[in-house]
Amino acid sequence: MRVYIGCFGSGLGHASRMLEVAGELRSRGAEVRLSSSEEAVTFTRGRGFECNDLPLADVTYSGEGAFSLRATLRDSPRTLTRAAQQVGLEIENIEAFGADAVLSDSALATAVAARLLRVPTFTVLNQLNFTGPNGSEGTDSRVIGAGVSGVLGKLWELSDKVFLPDLPPPYTISERNLWGSGVANTEYVGFLTPTDAPGPDPLEAEMLGEKLPRVFWPVSGPPATRGSFLSAALASAAALSDRYLFVVTGGDPASDHRPRRVPGGWFYGWCDAPGRYFRTCDAVVSRAGHVTIAQSILSSKPSVLVPIPGQPEQQGNAEKAARLGVSVEVRQESLGVSRLREALGDVLRGGFSERAAEIGSIARRFNAKASIADAVEAAARGRHRTAA
Repeated sequence: MRVYIGCFGSGLGHASRMLEVAGELRSRGAEVRLSSSEEAVTFTRGRGFECNDLPLADVTYSGEGAFSLRATLRDSPRTLTRAAQQVGLEIENIEAFGADAVLSDSALATAVAARLLRVPTFTVLNQLNFTGPNGSEGTDSRVIGAGVSGVLGKLWELSDKVFLPDLPPPYTISERNLWGSGVANTEYVGFLTPTDAPGPDPLEAEMLGEKLPRVFWPVSGPPATRGSFLSAALASAAALSDRYLFVVTGGDPASDHRPRRVPGGWFYGWCDAPGRYFRTCDAVVSRAGHVTIAQSILSSKPSVLVPIPGQPEQQGNAEKAARLGVSVEVRQESLGVSRLREALGDVLRGGFSERAAEIGSIARRFNAKASIADAVEAAARGRHRTAA
């Protein structure tokens, strides 16, 4: 039984959650191969899986790390060319591997290639709509986003099933990005998040012994968006060292995995065990990526969310988490020491922790990894028996 998994390669969230499913399928006897782009390829190979390298087809970010619609439209011919190249490469990759089933995490080229090859196809997706929140992006952008959503929705329906790695209503974090898409054959399976690497962590005991409130600040997202956010994290840790102890992670898997002291706390270039800090912290400060929000909720921890500027998916996630009462949203242009001090004070008081614990208990009832693996395994074994 062979399963091929394609991961969208912008940032590491898609690859990290697909590695969970890949590990589960491997434990059931499947041979698994993945595909992705750029640093996600290195990351996946470092976890012991074969991974094909695809050219990245993504939106464009400014030098300050904000999503740029104008630059994305300017670069669209190159992006479309790369997307077409991805489909061609994935047809070759899937056929050469002899896949019995294909799973795509937001990797449209993988799903299209699998359907063209008539291989059972499944998709994991937490964004079906591409219009921005509150109409703030302007009329032209809304029209473009609605058109893109309609076209992509039909393409995602090439999959036998679309798994939504989120909680069902009314707790859906990706509400704005999922509801109203009209895409058929979807199923909520609960949050899908990475597990920690095994082994002891040098800071865990020290963190638990600290008297100051503990703040975990994981920097994540596409590389172009991380620099300014990391600078804000380290500056805030130093400025608020009299009130909080921070653990900051840089989100770069190629950097040092060992913690080092910084003013106000500790810094990892890359942390292999972020789940331990989600569990032992008192509050989280992070981007509004879906996987990071899910990790906070599963750990029953309140959060301060700073969405990537201009990025509709993260803005929608942050707004919903705030409405659920588990987070305070802070826009990056307002992110300073004074505003962060205020936001952390808010989430550590006023029922945010209690609400996070309440929704966290609901989230922990799901087993997304097993649900997805069950469906993929059944399809793969059925095709494998037929072929034999």
